[in-house]
Amino acid sequence: MTDKTKSGMAWTRRDFLTRTALASGAVMGGLSGASPRGLFSPALAADEKTINVLTLGEGIFGDPFVKLAGDFTKATGIKVNNVTMGYNESMQKQAAVFAAQGTDLDVVGVDYMFLKGYAKAGHLAALDPLIPTELADYYSDTPANLKDVWSLDGQTYGLATVGNCQNFIYNEGHLKDVGLEAPDTWDALLSAAQKVVSEEKKRYGFVAGTERLTKAVTVWLPMFWAGGGELFDDKMHPVFASDTGTKSLEFLLELMKTMPPGGGAYTESDEIKALSVGLATLDPTSWVPDSIKNADDATKPNLKTHVAPMGSARRAPVLGGIGLCVSNYSPQKEAAAAFVAWFNSKDVQVGKIVEAGGQPCRISAWEANADAKPWFRSLSENLKVAKSLPQIPEWGQVDGAISAQLTQAFAGEIKPKDALEAAQAGVDEVMKDAGYY
Repeated sequence: MTDKTKSGMAWTRRDFLTRTALASGAVMGGLSGASPRGLFSPALAADEKTINVLTLGEGIFGDPFVKLAGDFTKATGIKVNNVTMGYNESMQKQAAVFAAQGTDLDVVGVDYMFLKGYAKAGHLAALDPLIPTELADYYSDTPANLKDVWSLDGQTYGLATVGNCQNFIYNEGHLKDVGLEAPDTWDALLSAAQKVVSEEKKRYGFVAGTERLTKAVTVWLPMFWAGGGELFDDKMHPVFASDTGTKSLEFLLELMKTMPPGGGAYTESDEIKALSVGLATLDPTSWVPDSIKNADDATKPNLKTHVAPMGSARRAPVLGGIGLCVSNYSPQKEAAAAFVAWFNSKDVQVGKIVEAGGQPCRISAWEANADAKPWFRSLSENLKVAKSLPQIPEWGQVDGAISAQLTQAFAGEIKPKDALEAAQAGVDEVMKDAGYY
């Protein structure tokens, strides 16, 4: 769901989510022997004017923090020791340091999935008493849905900093060839996907990364949510094996009939390639703009973006994001909070983040940089309506239980209703075992 740096590790995102239940303090003992000084030299950790900042090594969630560190130092006098690594490495490292209550990290780039778990376990410092004026200004200029994601019990524990969510990428040339414009609703998208298919022209309709271990659930969710569905009720009982759930999965299966051959097992790389070479037409659940960046000369001028399709209830792209947080074990919380505040200030968000390779989270910054990238206008609109995944330590298990059944439905091995009922039963067991009820 986020822009990830390659780390050379074999874990999938689901593996990592499953193994980091320690975010809620559930398995702290397994890492209690980790050295709190294991990442940096004592000199760096003890230097009052140097903060240790853990982020990804590259991409939208890494480049800005590395490239702008010098600017931050010039503005504040606080030196930065950038510690960068791939997504899996970074998430494992921060989990280990938090479990050991280590003072190694001052600022940490946290995936929003783990925010509430980390906050409940006491790993993160509340930002409200550290940067109250900056927080008020920030919240006045960001999508309302971000506040709940980065908060717990009325306290803010992180700021999104870099905005990201699913975006809708499509081939305008393919649509014009059959007399259509960009579809604004899911029903119109299905109709367009069916109409544009041409075996003679080797042109297909819908495309997505449907392969089980990468994105199956987040391909289905925007359609389910758009129809008004919810994964859990207010007591955390799974309720997605509903009429809305069944209809949304049936709808997705109809869309998949218009995919290129082998589409039911597409990875994100397959998805990107199909769009970039003009094989596919409609990708409403894209996470990265690489298909536009990597498109061949004939295809690139035709690739456009649009706000997420409207369902019967709402637009609901899935929210992504890694934001900046302050470690509660940092001996320099004020300096660390200054780093978080600076990168989320209006001046930096408007004038520096995009140039440094990132994407802003402030509304004013999106408006000021609307034409900086071809996909920015639609992405900024999608962020306003994006819906977050459940921020629970058990999400990896929940995702896995649903994905296993979706995969069978994609292959025609099980009916949509049966698939969702089996998935719901599996999730129910996960939630019971976790003590939710």
